[in-house]
Amino acid sequence: MRPTFAQLEAFYWVSRLGSLKEAARHLGLAPPTISLRIDQLEAELGSPVFERAGRGLILTQRGETMVPRVASVMEEYDKIRSIVDDNWQHSGVLRVGVPETFAQACLSDYMRIIAARYPALRLEFAVSTSSELEQDVLHRRLDIAFAINPTGDPKLTLVPLGIQPVVWAAAPRFNLPSPLHPSDLRGIVIITNPPPTPMWRQITEWFRQAGLEPHVICRCSSPTVVAQLVSTGLGASLLPRRLVQKSLAAGILRSFESALPLHPSRLFAIYRFADSDSITQEVIALARHAMAQTRLVEPEEN
Repeated sequence: MRPTFAQLEAFYWVSRLGSLKEAARHLGLAPPTISLRIDQLEAELGSPVFERAGRGLILTQRGETMVPRVASVMEEYDKIRSIVDDNWQHSGVLRVGVPETFAQACLSDYMRIIAARYPALRLEFAVSTSSELEQDVLHRRLDIAFAINPTGDPKLTLVPLGIQPVVWAAAPRFNLPSPLHPSDLRGIVIITNPPPTPMWRQITEWFRQAGLEPHVICRCSSPTVVAQLVSTGLGASLLPRRLVQKSLAAGILRSFESALPLHPSRLFAIYRFADSDSITQEVIALARHAMAQTRLVEPEEN
């Protein structure tokens, strides 16, 4: 069995991007060429490495086993290229997922920092809820994501980045006390992201500490829109402080201390364990720098 580098390269990018078409576009080749290389690799191995799933491809068990080993080959190849050609830089596509608070607070700074470090790298950003971003990384729709309180999976690596401060917020007209107890919100609409998002879990866990459930719930998938609805006086919510700081400063909203412990909002970088490489680690380091500049997170207390 002697697979060629071209076959392994095709396998690596199809496994990372999820389709022959995307791998071909990344490598500057025709899709039939990529398909032929995968067929040749499978013939060498004597077993398939991909199965079709709708319009995309998913790894077989043998393919999953191969990914980290082939990834290490690709990383070593990148290092060799950087030695041979001092002008060579990381290029191609990097698919990054971020939650809305990250997007508002520091995405523009983050993009500038990455562009300065890797001008040949093409970035594709997805903005979504943390739970959706985690699933997108798990199923290879994203290369890396930044997410709040991910549930975790054996295939994923979670890198802690800090605590994102959250506050209970509501319009002054509700005349709520501080510290705030779940019983104080009886009859007030609780506006939240739908399950299984971190916001939903935090709010329901807070109420259950008091043996209560929210009386009336309004679900909205966008944290930014949740903050807007709360600002118009339609209800209360547990929100990232960064998302509502302007409304708090203007007196449109009030923030409240909590009478019960709040589950902290921990921000993590997440990527598939098999896909770890030098660019992944560098991108996470650059994210730390962008978040420090914008004070998006606070350090974890020991």
